[in-house]
Amino acid sequence: MIKTLIKLKILKFILIGGVSAAYAFKRYCDQKNEVKSKKNKKTLLLTK
Repeated sequence: MIKTLIKLKILKFILIGGVSAAYAFKRYCDQKNEVKSKKNKKTLLLTK
């Protein structure tokens, strides 16, 4: 019984960690894409 509770707690921490890591990675990628799109807009305005 105690071993299964420990396994469930470890599994819960792994799931929460995985979800939070995926969210952080998504935010990082979105931020990187936003900077890239701003640079593209500036170059488009300068070329006109």
